[in-house]
Amino acid sequence: MLYKIIIKNLLFCLLWIWFPGNLLFSQQYDSTFYPADSNAIMHFENKLDIFSPLLLTALDTSLVDFEAYNPLSKKIPFNASLGNVGLAFKNLSFRNNNVIGFNYGISSFDVYFFEQNDILYYVNPRPYTEVSYITGAKKEQVFGIKHDQRVLKRLTIGIDFDIINSLGTYQRQKSDNYRLALKTHYFTEDLRYGIIANFTNGKVKVKESGGITYDSIYEQNIEPSRSIIPVKLENADNQIRETGVYLQQYFQLSKSSKPIRQDSTENERRRIKIRFGRISHSFNFQKSSQAYSDLNPDTSYYSNIFKDSTLTYDSVYYQHFENSFSWSNADYLNRINSQPFLILFGIRQQVAEVRDTITKTTFTNLAPYGSIEISPVPFLDIKGSGSYVLTGNQYQGDFNLSAIATLQILRNKSYKTTMNFEMNFDNHAAPYFFQHYYSNHFRWDNGFNKVKTKNISAFIAMTRFKAGFDIFRTTDYLYIGQDTLPAQYHPSVEVFKLYLNKQFKIGKFDVDGQIIYQKVSNEDIICLPELMGYFSFTFNLELFKGALNTRTGFDLNYFSKYYADSYMPAIRSFYIQNDKEIGDFMHVDAFLDFYVKRTRFFMKFQNVLSGIGQTNFYAVPHYPLQDMAFKFGLSWRFHD
Repeated sequence: MLYKIIIKNLLFCLLWIWFPGNLLFSQQYDSTFYPADSNAIMHFENKLDIFSPLLLTALDTSLVDFEAYNPLSKKIPFNASLGNVGLAFKNLSFRNNNVIGFNYGISSFDVYFFEQNDILYYVNPRPYTEVSYITGAKKEQVFGIKHDQRVLKRLTIGIDFDIINSLGTYQRQKSDNYRLALKTHYFTEDLRYGIIANFTNGKVKVKESGGITYDSIYEQNIEPSRSIIPVKLENADNQIRETGVYLQQYFQLSKSSKPIRQDSTENERRRIKIRFGRISHSFNFQKSSQAYSDLNPDTSYYSNIFKDSTLTYDSVYYQHFENSFSWSNADYLNRINSQPFLILFGIRQQVAEVRDTITKTTFTNLAPYGSIEISPVPFLDIKGSGSYVLTGNQYQGDFNLSAIATLQILRNKSYKTTMNFEMNFDNHAAPYFFQHYYSNHFRWDNGFNKVKTKNISAFIAMTRFKAGFDIFRTTDYLYIGQDTLPAQYHPSVEVFKLYLNKQFKIGKFDVDGQIIYQKVSNEDIICLPELMGYFSFTFNLELFKGALNTRTGFDLNYFSKYYADSYMPAIRSFYIQNDKEIGDFMHVDAFLDFYVKRTRFFMKFQNVLSGIGQTNFYAVPHYPLQDMAFKFGLSWRFHD
């Protein structure tokens, strides 16, 4: 039934693509849509329902943090991982999970798959290609390629492809991951109609060790050869696959009275009349599978064996699609000026299906949503958004509301400053994984309450500086307890987070620092380090009249000691433990980055303090981090 619905929606999409694409040619195409400078690498994201495709962002091609090649560190700076690139992780900076409607609920490998906000659509006048390659100890290899090219005047296709393959320092740490995105975008000459689409596919295949058997062997450095230290699991593997199809398109209901020009004058802007707005449609289909296997289950490791004591093979399949239709008053915008009043409202249909070794469940939801953005005065912006699930047995009544106000002060100074105030409220059903799960070692059927969260935050931002706080209050918080089973804490639990980001530039020296302080009202339920910090100290030097740019220095990471969550591979989840404290160490990397024309290089010695005998480097209990190792990487860009 689900595939029939998907086929009908794809046919509808093709009809919409055909008719606007063949009927809407009223204005001459304005070449300012594409940057005149062939060296400029400009892109936009999938926000065509309300933003203009002319709202472009320049790609960062500097050397800043180039040595931080790990895709996890790029996206989640403060994280806990299992000691090798490509393995499971947890975010150490508390955040609110405000997904309403269907959500399976396991996110420990999400960063290794493409999400829609990861996919960038380039609008360069010439083909753009970037190839990157990183190599390190224990056969660590990270490879990536990006390519975007116009095949017709207004049609562009592209590909993003990444591979992670690393054996790891300890036994059964191997990762073998890839992700692929094929993408395209098209706009009519007058930009009255536009469409973006992509196909994504990815796989994570990792060996699971369960952690080292005896921490003392590592901590006392009894066995310097890490590859022979015994581990708890000898035959366990996890494999996750994801495939998706995404499409977003818009149609401007009114014609543009003038060609779109970046250098339009104030008088021309005043002649823009009220329009009938923009209608948009998006379609998102995702199919996922998760499989855990153990060829020889160890009864001392698993609390239960329900089906087979000689072989474990647990699999879960789930797929869902969303169909969204919306209207907004968004008009033809250029890169410089935005509308003082923007409103959007729409409706989203969601159909999901979950299959495991025992059951098959289908969900259907219908949710209206909307947003508003106003600028009553030039120095004040106010944004609000919300959504509500109207139908659906388990998810009916889910909602989220958010609002943010941005006040610009010192607008005429080089250190222009904004003050920001934000509120978020959400009420959502427990993810499917927390409610129902059936496997060889874990089984549960729960009837958890909806989770209710309130979040208030404020921050001040200026060039090279940002500071603020977040206050979270959650009722009926969900977590995995010490028995590795889902649990719900019915009273409210609060998290207070204070953060500071600051960059200093003194001559040729740069200092970049981030500090986060977190305080939890009940540390038996939410386990987080109280203090975390990241500092980068660099010296920048240009040689040979600017032909060679160099950046050399140290990256330092720190978090305070706490009872960090342990990891259970059979459910791909982190759970609470109170037996082992970790933290209170400095993880230091020494690096040299340099830039020759369009090629960037880095050389790095990772975890240099382990080279002097320090052995307390854990981000997750029983999973030591990698010892000192040399890494080399490059990124080569082509604009031809």
